[in-house]
Formats: sequence, C-alpha cells, structure tokens
Amino acid sequence: MFKLVYAKSVEKDLKKISKNNLPKIKEGVEELKNFPDISQIKHLNNHPLADYRLRIGNYRVLFDVNWEKKEIYILKIGHRREVY
Repeated sequence: MFKLVYAKSVEKDLKKISKNNLPKIKEGVEELKNFPDISQIKHLNNHPLADYRLRIGNYRVLFDVNWEKKEIYILKIGHRREVY
C-alpha cells in the first residue's frame, strides 16, 4: 500500500476543475494507493514533470513513485489539453 503525497500546486489545480468531475477524480487518485495494480496508468517517457500519468476521463493526474518509501507524489491534476 502506497502513501499519497500532494504537491502544493495540486490544491490550485483542483479549484479549476468543475464540481461535477471532482468526486470521480478524487476517487481515482485514492485508487493510486493500490499502485501498480491499476488500469489507466501509463509510464511517460521524457516528460519534464512526472514519470507516470493516470487517465480519468478527460483529466490526467501526473505523479512520481518512490519505491523505497512506498510514496506516490501527486504533482499535477488537470484537463488533458492543459497538462501536457
């Protein structure tokens, strides 16, 4: 089981998302605790911010994984056209 660690900027990212989509996104992020046994995850090559992304509809959660500490760092959450 992984521990979730949020970047300070994620709070701002969540304020930009419509209230209709928030519950689904929060549920998807909580599911990351079961990493790597989740579908919709992709390893990103040469992305300047994160190593992985989770797809939740049209939204993306960018994150890194620290395998030694069993921590997942949530770095950015946003609409797919804004995140990349």
